[in-house]
Amino acid sequence: MPTPGQLCEICHERRATNHVCYGGTGKSSDLCDECFQASAPPELRESAAAVREAHCQYCGGQPCAGGTDFLALTAGVQQMKYMCMPCTQEYLRYAQQEMQGLCAELPQEEQLAAIRRLQDSADAHMKKWVSERK
Repeated sequence: MPTPGQLCEICHERRATNHVCYGGTGKSSDLCDECFQASAPPELRESAAAVREAHCQYCGGQPCAGGTDFLALTAGVQQMKYMCMPCTQEYLRYAQQEMQGLCAELPQEEQLAAIRRLQDSADAHMKKWVSERK
């Protein structure tokens, strides 16, 4: 994230509110909203808008973590998941606990099926966990 009060690296006039990393190059830029909208590719603008509008998918709170859902990715599906800190901690605790029971010697098809079941059970666990916290 840009530091508070940092100016945009393109216009040098407005406050930088977007930190852009250029995949694998080690380079990045801090840009204001106007310069970001003018210079970023459409898919990056759409992704940034989704992050700004995101809410924790379990409790609806302010997300502190977001990115590719590791359980879904393990099962071959790329999807985004946004969670607040308490939900992130509980989700990871539950997933780690349940993954300990998966056997590495299982054939790959059975491992993927087990991970898909774990993904479903983790979502069900989180919905129950959130409802019990209210």
